[in-house]
Amino acid sequence: MKIISSELEKERSANIESLSKTHFDALIIGGGINGAVSALALRSHGVNVGLFEKNDFASGVSQESSNLVWGGFKYLESYELKLVMELCHSRNRLARAYPSRLVEKRFLAALDSTSPFAPWFASLGANAYWGIGQFATKRPRYRSPRTIKRLEPSINAETLIGGIEYSDHLIVDNDSRFVIQMIVDAKNRGASVGNYMTVLEADYSKKMWNLKVRDEILDQEFETTSDILINTSGPEVKEICNMTKTETESQLVFSKGVHLVVPRVTDSGRILAFFDETQRLFYVIPMGDCSVIGTTDERVKEHEVKVNSNDIDFLLKEANTKLSLSKPLVAGDVIAERVGVRPLVIPKGGVDQDKDWTELSRRHEVETNRRYRMISVLGGKLSDCLNVGEEVVSSLESLGYKTSKPTRRWYGEPSDAERSIFLHAANNNGIDHDEANELWRRHGSRSFEILEIISKEPASGERLSEKINYAPAEISVMKRYEFICDSDDLLRRRTLIGQTVSQSDLESDVGFTALIEQLNH
Repeated sequence: MKIISSELEKERSANIESLSKTHFDALIIGGGINGAVSALALRSHGVNVGLFEKNDFASGVSQESSNLVWGGFKYLESYELKLVMELCHSRNRLARAYPSRLVEKRFLAALDSTSPFAPWFASLGANAYWGIGQFATKRPRYRSPRTIKRLEPSINAETLIGGIEYSDHLIVDNDSRFVIQMIVDAKNRGASVGNYMTVLEADYSKKMWNLKVRDEILDQEFETTSDILINTSGPEVKEICNMTKTETESQLVFSKGVHLVVPRVTDSGRILAFFDETQRLFYVIPMGDCSVIGTTDERVKEHEVKVNSNDIDFLLKEANTKLSLSKPLVAGDVIAERVGVRPLVIPKGGVDQDKDWTELSRRHEVETNRRYRMISVLGGKLSDCLNVGEEVVSSLESLGYKTSKPTRRWYGEPSDAERSIFLHAANNNGIDHDEANELWRRHGSRSFEILEIISKEPASGERLSEKINYAPAEISVMKRYEFICDSDDLLRRRTLIGQTVSQSDLESDVGFTALIEQLNH
């Protein structure tokens, strides 16, 4: 449902005027995690940067992940030690920098006679993984079948031979919100950003890029220029290359991944891990009041994919086999679906062979085309985003740009001191500790604005309903800063509402009606 408001139209018209009058050092095409972290890193290093996304920010691959920030334990299986080290390092930095948005979670990997690894061997791997991660998480532990059943009654213990418990991190809200928060941070530091802005043409002449762009909301075209163009369009990297008449040395292949959102399977908060019939790991992951089951790994030719009945049947079958539930999960239990592709990189000189594709590295590549002054980011994971941002800055510097060193860490949440001030102020306004922490996690420094609204109008701090766990004051601030142009922008990407509450429950909820009214007024 499109949001129609004069305020939104004025804001976007002013943005167009500013963009059309600005010559940028660098322009980014693509508003997923790679584009978001690139914009934040570049702007924090003094680069005049803009970003265009043809749909909503984080509306592609970046909204379909497992919501995990992890070091890639499973990549030890293919002996990708360097990748695991890099991912663990990035995970540790992200966990320290975003202590409210990321939380350490225990993974419980249950092994049976069909699993490819014996418990003792998996235990060795878990301890090696812990060491590679610089012992930054809780220590892994071997778990006997009896202990597993005691800890997790939801697991089918009939064929268990043991398991391991180890730690990684989970995004508390969702992946897309994490990305959008990063884009908001970039804008606050001076970056120019626009969602629903399609780059129609991009031509390199006279040592600069000339772009024609259409604002899809206002149906208005404009032109702008930049010295450097950065392609962070995820699975559509090739399409942007075709438009710009450039090429990348590396190529992409696509792996389709499906998750299903179902009613909560376990109350423990753990992430459950199993090997499916193909001996690939799949997980049961907490998300709000629900659980997410997945993921699949299927080679596909195109990046636009959908969930089909085979995907649903496979995941539900695996879940019902590995879990001990009061009644089996059926298709009618599926609240929402998450589906996207992993853009996997075939590096220069590599060969695309179907039989080997599942072993392709999950490593990203950042390529620099010096002739056309273009930087392309291929592949990558949310867990690895800080490395991507820093490599893009280095690539820009390799093209002759002198960047400035940030005066503070270029990523992360506001300081602990600012958080403490907010929590104290919230307490003085009658907001309990848990609610205050939730506001801080969702909004950071903008929580002070929410608090100011609530202090003037206490009713605006009341949650809209049991299912819509947001207050009018929050929605007001989100409308102001988070580029919401459609109800789905809010329900699917800035909150968990659209993924954890069924459509029928939403439509009958008075809080949902109030929410839609507020979005349009």
